[in-house]
Amino acid sequence: MITEGQIMIKKLIFITFLVLFAGNLNAETKTYKMVFVPASEKGEESDYTTLISITEKLTGFNIETIKVTDYNAAVEAMRAGRAHIAWYGGKTYVKAAEIANAEAFAAGVRPGEKDAGYYTYFVVKKDSKLKEFKDVKGKILSLNTIGSTSGDLIPQVELSKINLSIKDKEHFDKVYYAGSHDACLLAVLNNQSDVCGMSSRNFEARLEDGTFKKEDVRIIHKSDRVPPPPLAYSKMIPKEDRDKIKKAVLDAHNHGEIGGYGGKMSHYMEVKDSDYNVLREVIELLNKNKS
Repeated sequence: MITEGQIMIKKLIFITFLVLFAGNLNAETKTYKMVFVPASEKGEESDYTTLISITEKLTGFNIETIKVTDYNAAVEAMRAGRAHIAWYGGKTYVKAAEIANAEAFAAGVRPGEKDAGYYTYFVVKKDSKLKEFKDVKGKILSLNTIGSTSGDLIPQVELSKINLSIKDKEHFDKVYYAGSHDACLLAVLNNQSDVCGMSSRNFEARLEDGTFKKEDVRIIHKSDRVPPPPLAYSKMIPKEDRDKIKKAVLDAHNHGEIGGYGGKMSHYMEVKDSDYNVLREVIELLNKNKS
């Protein structure tokens, strides 16, 4: 026999449940905006669609994407609070960490690889007369864009090792920034430049999607390992939310196929700010050489 008191308790429990449920429905879902540096003609937003979707599911946050036209604008978006998460190149991240409260937390690892690091390739057409790296002197060089790690900073470092500088007009017939890694490569394929300095990630991605065939080109120089382009979040985001985002990204591969810079990724590995000290040293060295 159910007593009146038991009926009252059940009613109170039911009312409490309704109140809590309604409260959850009315609670505003947090929205964070994500910005991308413009490294490719193909567009990085589409590469990250599945990762973003899984991260939203695991965290309960909304993640909206925004796109900018240059590397500095990506930094400025986070500094101004218009972006809370970003995919940066290594050099751009160093700047964002300095002035925009950015903190690197993860980087994508391609299928079949164990590390997220990548390289700068110097690429020429197969029938080019350039056989060795030193042969680039006096030629037309295409690069990505000012501020690119593997398409500007590292090419300058590698050239300095053979006593060449893009600032010295006697060292090259012409040096120009094509606007993206893809455009840099196309400049070589279309005979607009003799050699390009570009990211190995973009080279491999364009090879996979059929933009060119392996027999069309030769790589005449490969740089040392470059720290991976990281995902970073603003330290202005509450730490609890940052931890949720980081955990979700590192676990995302267990919830479906994921992509990132250069296409499909097998998983994301954790990175930290100190991993980019090597780039800070390189930037400082280049600045000293300019002065």
